[in-house]
Amino acid sequence: MNAPLLWFIVGVAFFVAELMTPAMVLLFFGVGAWASALAALLGMDLAWQIVAFICISLLTLLFLRRRLRAVFGGRSSRNPSANCDGQDEEQCAPHLLTGRQGVVSKALRPGEVGEISIDGSFWRATAHEHIAAGSPVLVLGADPGNALVLRVQPVTVS
Repeated sequence: MNAPLLWFIVGVAFFVAELMTPAMVLLFFGVGAWASALAALLGMDLAWQIVAFICISLLTLLFLRRRLRAVFGGRSSRNPSANCDGQDEEQCAPHLLTGRQGVVSKALRPGEVGEISIDGSFWRATAHEHIAAGSPVLVLGADPGNALVLRVQPVTVS
């Protein structure tokens, strides 16, 4: 088996492994492996192929991981007033959703936890009034008793 094909297969293996893990790390080693495949196609020695693999993997990991996790990990800059520095990502997420609209997927009743959907992600939610499934809601913030439960209100259509 020739070197470019081997590096290409290694890259595909990293990409497939990344699909099975939520860490968003193996992706960059796949990019590094494909860079090494290119180096092999250009006729570089094995030592330079390994250097390309290590350098490209680490550089893309260092410079792109945070940005890609923000895009594909559910975080965004849609709520610039949310300041979650130093907080656990799971605890911070409800604050990032404040002001967003969603759709009730499991009916909300006063005093009970229901479920809403925002951009395909499902969240537990509470409301002070009954809101039927399929109704649009506005996220007010996190529930004071449980930061992972959202407080919502129905969206009034005028």
